[in-house]
Amino acid sequence: ATVNKNTKMTRPEPSQSYKASQFEKVLKSNIVNERDLRKLSWNGIPDQHRARTWKILLGYLPTNSSRSGILRRKREEYRHFASLYAQQHPSVRTDHERQLIKQVRADVQRTAPYIPLFRANRVQVSLERLLYTWSVRHPASSYVQGINDLATPLFTVSLQDYFDGLDVIELQYLDAISDDILLEVEADCYWCLNSLLSKIQDHYTPDQPGIQRMLFQMENLLRRVDPDLHTYLKGLGVELIHFAFRWMNCLLVREMSMKCTIRMWDTYLSESNGFDDYHVYVCAAFLHHFGHKLKKMEFEEALAALTQGIGRLPYGEFDVLDLEVVLSQAYVWRSRFKGSPAQLDSLDWEQEGDMVLKTKKYQMVSSSHVCSPQSRGTTQQIGVGVKSLVEALFPISLMS
Repeated sequence: ATVNKNTKMTRPEPSQSYKASQFEKVLKSNIVNERDLRKLSWNGIPDQHRARTWKILLGYLPTNSSRSGILRRKREEYRHFASLYAQQHPSVRTDHERQLIKQVRADVQRTAPYIPLFRANRVQVSLERLLYTWSVRHPASSYVQGINDLATPLFTVSLQDYFDGLDVIELQYLDAISDDILLEVEADCYWCLNSLLSKIQDHYTPDQPGIQRMLFQMENLLRRVDPDLHTYLKGLGVELIHFAFRWMNCLLVREMSMKCTIRMWDTYLSESNGFDDYHVYVCAAFLHHFGHKLKKMEFEEALAALTQGIGRLPYGEFDVLDLEVVLSQAYVWRSRFKGSPAQLDSLDWEQEGDMVLKTKKYQMVSSSHVCSPQSRGTTQQIGVGVKSLVEALFPISLMS
């Protein structure tokens, strides 16, 4: 059977969980209470409600009852953009545009190589088109390696909406999915990516100042919360910039399973600054989680683990339960430092200059803007209870 606009691939109806019923109650309101939706989302979103929740929290869909009309209009708007930019004949493109689409195509080919869904030709065509269209429409930042990774959770969740939230990452043969449906998924992914990137715009502008700032903060945070691990890595000669640049640039998408990434983004979307400020704490907690293993490794093994996906086999088998611990630990640390953020920004001039120099050197050899020929293709080488307890212990509100 073909999946079309009137078809839903549904699972057998289980008895609805209390959590799912709470989401349904909020989402079915004429005006969605965004604060309530964020609060519910922190501890994870039920699969069948995730796509709609993400679209609202990202600002793609409004909170009022005009959602269906807005969705139709935005999808049509994307179709116009895609036909205008991505379907141009190569002969009418500028040298920069030809270079850009070449880079996007190369990165899409190696995006999420471990997930069958993203090996499917039709999905790769969709990703290439939406990434190229976004890049042409945003010349200030344009395309940066790593943005392709950020599109994968958004595409997965958008597609899952047509399967009632069922896991779709093992799909490789998409014959049952019509072109119209796939184009709707592509459009939704485009607008969600556009909204996400607008929140972290300074991560992808020249010199990537947002990522530099996050690296400064993570260095200071790790020194305070896990000085033993910080000292051990320094002693080995493993610098934060060797691995954490990618963790910031790709938001840990390459370091863990898609299931974990999607669950992590549920929490990020519930936070006011989840993909920037809170992500620093999560990265530190993620590194701390593997500290006992890392402290048994020598330089080459530690560097390989940290740069090749420490949350994946053979280095580790990081699952959703582990992620819950990491998210809770990050929450505790942010509660501790939230009242005095200057502690994480208080780098002396010599240390700050050293970090900037390292960042610039790393950008030259591992990831940068598509216009930099040196950078092409090298990126590949290189708690509910806890949260409630923290809220009781720390009166600082983190859910504003």
